[in-house]
Amino acid sequence: MVVFDIDGTIKEGLNPVSSDIVALIENIKQNGCYVTYATGRMSRSARNNSGFTPNAPMITYQGAQILDFTHFKPLKSSYLNKKFIDDIIELAKLNNLKTMIQYPGKIFCDENDEWLVEYAIRNEVKYVLDNKYKKSKQSNPLRIVIVGDPKDIYNIEFLLNDKLKDDVYITRSLPHFCEVLGTDSDKSNSIDWVCDYLNIDINKVVAFGDSYNDTKMLKTVGYGIAVNNSVKELKEVADEVLSVEGVEGIYQFLKNKIN
Repeated sequence: MVVFDIDGTIKEGLNPVSSDIVALIENIKQNGCYVTYATGRMSRSARNNSGFTPNAPMITYQGAQILDFTHFKPLKSSYLNKKFIDDIIELAKLNNLKTMIQYPGKIFCDENDEWLVEYAIRNEVKYVLDNKYKKSKQSNPLRIVIVGDPKDIYNIEFLLNDKLKDDVYITRSLPHFCEVLGTDSDKSNSIDWVCDYLNIDINKVVAFGDSYNDTKMLKTVGYGIAVNNSVKELKEVADEVLSVEGVEGIYQFLKNKIN
């Protein structure tokens, strides 16, 4: 099985996924290999931006949701315990950071913030204004996303780890995002689940990534590949770092392997 992270890996900025990459993926599928993605994107956004059609369960929300590739229905969802919402929100507000609590197809916020509203529109989910997060606290969310300046996000990640490290999973996919999820919500755990589901040896899985949230994934699979633009921490754990920048590096790697 081949697993791709989306943003910063096969998708560069606002550009669509390269048609050359999509064609190669179809070739890989035709040769009897499973192909899917593991992304921090919300489910609908992932489907609309991956550029290809997987033939294996898709992993979204950093691993908090696994979807059936034929009917796009959840096969497995991992939730953050709602009892931690207050602590997470309080820390974020003390550091003047924006927060959004995410459920399948919805995000809950306690203010009509223009950036957060636009985020909901881009991801094609419902924006729910939730005063003091009263509605949000009634059920377990998929994750809480804290948004701010990269320096402030680095600091809040440190504070959250200091307070809740044993109770939640904390990661960063983008420099301005800190994401808090349930302890088993990780790409690596989800890939392991998909391998069991499809009866695949995880040592026969190749994964591509670029950021902090891909670290455990690349360490867990049989062969973990960091794209050339990856963060330093990911390059240090990868089995291979692509020498060619951008998606061209992925294209050349896959084409050589197919040949």
